[in-house]
Amino acid sequence: MTSTGDSLLHRVSRMEFSAAEKRVIELLLSIAEYDVAGLPSSAIAERTGTSRSTVDRLCKRLGYNGLKELRRALLQESRSMQGPVSTHVVSDAIAHSDSFAEIAYKVFHSASVRALRFADLLSHSTELDRLVNAIRDARSVQVFGVGASAVVALDLHQRLMRLGIRIAFSEDHHNQIAGASLMEPGDLAIAISYSGRTRPTLHAAQIARTRGATLAAVLGVSTSPLEAIADIPIITPPGINLFGADAVMTRALEIMFNEVLFHCLAFGNEKMMQNVSRIEDDLRDERR
Repeated sequence: MTSTGDSLLHRVSRMEFSAAEKRVIELLLSIAEYDVAGLPSSAIAERTGTSRSTVDRLCKRLGYNGLKELRRALLQESRSMQGPVSTHVVSDAIAHSDSFAEIAYKVFHSASVRALRFADLLSHSTELDRLVNAIRDARSVQVFGVGASAVVALDLHQRLMRLGIRIAFSEDHHNQIAGASLMEPGDLAIAISYSGRTRPTLHAAQIARTRGATLAAVLGVSTSPLEAIADIPIITPPGINLFGADAVMTRALEIMFNEVLFHCLAFGNEKMMQNVSRIEDDLRDERR
């Protein structure tokens, strides 16, 4: 008999597990939906260095008859993240009857699951590797973004500038157009837009492409004009519709993605780490 009344991940967060069980849980929460749907217990045991009996025992501890039921619950919870808010569905959707603490849990739970899903999607594509290599190889980098996306663009500019990368960003969209007009082959443009349809950002991206620059796009939704022209599209996974807050939660994911890029570029690069240390030392003096 399957447990009811709260989500699987909520139950997981409140239970104590052995080291072997934790490895199984971490695997199941980090793999893509298509892996969850078809991964047998023998493969789970092999990938986590455990045994099939550990997998079976964990399923029963969580309230399921077996792995098939557990996989179904994981898929249902993952897909519920993509549905609209409904007061009639027992899921991560916010209900009128929820307490403030329950609303807080659902918001943070949504964000954490989306972050794991984003990492999973990146691990199953080549786009992250392509973007990191494009930044490394670029003669210069221009970042485009307006409105709320300008916050993400500014954060990316600040993070990568501290590594010593030649990167430019202006919050004035006329300056973004001017910068795009001066781009050449060998340059990299990074356009940030939740919808992929924001006119100033799309215009700057189109100009950069016509000048021969490589175009990367960080987007909140798929199937947009900006995605269609991007050489390297990065699309964040969808989440539950928190009354218009999906775009806000996407910004948080995009800023986390900026941190991913920072560490991917800095890892093993002594010169870049020296640049970061030197800037931090100078900023520390400024704060005194």
